[in-house]
Amino acid sequence: MKNIGLYMLIVVFMIGCTSKKHELSNGKQSQVIKKMIKAVNEKDANTYVEGFAEDVKVYIESQLKISGREALQKNRAEHFEKYPKVYSEIQYLIEIDNKVIMHDKVWLDNAEGGEGKDIVEIFTFDHGKVVRVDVVQPKDLFR
Repeated sequence: MKNIGLYMLIVVFMIGCTSKKHELSNGKQSQVIKKMIKAVNEKDANTYVEGFAEDVKVYIESQLKISGREALQKNRAEHFEKYPKVYSEIQYLIEIDNKVIMHDKVWLDNAEGGEGKDIVEIFTFDHGKVVRVDVVQPKDLFR
């Protein structure tokens, strides 16, 4: 839990930076995340999970919500079916060692002119694959 607080502090600090070179990282791990977001916007659950380890764990607000790549793929497929207009846009992407911290905005209905919801995700990598995701999202995201 203390690690999540530290990473959130780093994200807040980096969001405050105005230099364009800090907005999006281009490291190998960041490329995995960019591909994942592209898959969200294409509603492609199979491509979405390609960068995840077989035993990936997804935590939302520090509670284990998804365990395993197969469960994640099923979850994403159901999500894309329920929200066929979902759209995600990366705001900041920061790569530090084996972590990638992403701040993105998500629109569930891709409403023109509507405000997206802010989400922060911390991806932990091992041998080029995501093994853990810690998600911080608004409680009212899925009304």
